[in-house]
Amino acid sequence: MIERDIRVDTDALEQAAAEIATAWKAAEAGHPAAPTDRLYFASWEALCAVLTPKRYELLRHLRRAPADGIRALARDLGRDVKRVHEDVTVLEELGLVERGADGRLTMPFDEIASSIRFAA
Repeated sequence: MIERDIRVDTDALEQAAAEIATAWKAAEAGHPAAPTDRLYFASWEALCAVLTPKRYELLRHLRRAPADGIRALARDLGRDVKRVHEDVTVLEELGLVERGADGRLTMPFDEIASSIRFAA
């Protein structure tokens, strides 16, 4: 199973920096750390601004049925090509959507797990 971990934490930047520092030190000592696949958001609002209901629908659709390109995906979803292009661009930048050399769009994850930290 391919999984992506999403975390919401007011200390998101510090958490990510700490993980990088730990991995760096381990690598310098000759013990490379196993790679992690996490996205950090500083707030629930930041997460919701990026993972909107339409983008969630797009991810679910691509997981079930990869698309031959933006136009094909927009047609499948019954949405405007420009808006789908914007959504795909954001999701690609986050690594949630992949575009092959042939333009084919896929969502490579079986599961996206999230955790929300409420207390410091």
